[in-house]
Amino acid sequence: MKGHPLKRFIPLALIVPLAVAGCSSSSKGNSSTNTTAASSATTSASSATTAGGSSGANMNTGNPASAQSINEAGSTLLYPFLQEIAPAFHSAYPNATLNPGPGGSGKGISDAIAGTAQLGGSDAYLSNSQRSSNPGLLNIPIAISSQAVNYNVPGVSNLKLTGDVLAQMYEGKITKWNDQAIASLNPGVTLPATTIVPVRRVDASGDTFIFTSFLSDTNSAWQSGPDFGTSVTWPAVSNELTANGNPGMVQTCHATPGCIAYIGISSEDAAQAAGLGEAMLQNKSGSYVLPSAATVEAAVSAGAGSIPANLAEPLIYESGSQSYPIVNFEYIVVKDKQSSADMAMAIRDFLAFAISPTGGSTPTFLAKEHFQGLPSSAVPPVQSAIASISS
Repeated sequence: MKGHPLKRFIPLALIVPLAVAGCSSSSKGNSSTNTTAASSATTSASSATTAGGSSGANMNTGNPASAQSINEAGSTLLYPFLQEIAPAFHSAYPNATLNPGPGGSGKGISDAIAGTAQLGGSDAYLSNSQRSSNPGLLNIPIAISSQAVNYNVPGVSNLKLTGDVLAQMYEGKITKWNDQAIASLNPGVTLPATTIVPVRRVDASGDTFIFTSFLSDTNSAWQSGPDFGTSVTWPAVSNELTANGNPGMVQTCHATPGCIAYIGISSEDAAQAAGLGEAMLQNKSGSYVLPSAATVEAAVSAGAGSIPANLAEPLIYESGSQSYPIVNFEYIVVKDKQSSADMAMAIRDFLAFAISPTGGSTPTFLAKEHFQGLPSSAVPPVQSAIASISS
């Protein structure tokens, strides 16, 4: 993938069974769901050895000897998932409590580095400079997510877009919805002369990281200009709007006819409830696809290789006719040295629980946020990283 170091692929034969993302969303904190998941998790936690559905490193889990409160901040894409699994995690390990908080991936990374939170949620893996400047800082994948491109163009549905056209929208080069560049992708669709309003994140965001990664892979001018990152120097567009977090992106786009916005998949139900359209995106093979369990799985399983030792793995713009082009790992950023043995154990407990198919990565929890579990090829290095956390 152009512009991304350490590109690797994950073999199809090593993919674990994935949750069906098309399941309907349930309300947060459904007690019967959490009770069932907690019971299953408690059973698996009693072994206190491995998680993730694979034999691997002994992660030395167990209920800490004293009560531990784990603070997390970061990705608004990951935040709903952490909210969902926190009660079941606490039921499995009564002396460990997870306190998730939003704020964007940039905040998650900076808070984890500063120690103001034990865990930082991020859609973006750590950069080379962040790793070299912070020895012992880990980015640990716990799930797979994707990102939708949504729009508010009344009367228009089943819209097809490419990364190249999206880049030109965000550059201010394509300014009307009936522009020939869009019309040529959508023959037979009546497009209005409505002004395009690009909406972007104002906070340092992992969603910005993966969206701009896609633009960099599909538009050479973008690659040599803004390129990709949690924060980039956006081209000046007179009528652009900014929003904070994925909920803010949904709200702003809903209130703005003509908008185009990139929104994390955990807010897909909210975007649909707000009446926003969801674009079919052209993938590397030229097919137009929506984010779904099948198209995300196709992207994950597109290549042949393994996750690198530093666990920094982009899954943007993979090959394959069914691969959705904006797919990524959801990361927890954490220091490998913690303040006490009990806190280190609590953090290992949480991470092992999060990746376990009988813990946080049950089909029920994953499907609520349209996430998928880790491929089995990623489980051993992730388990090793979790096992390395100590006091």
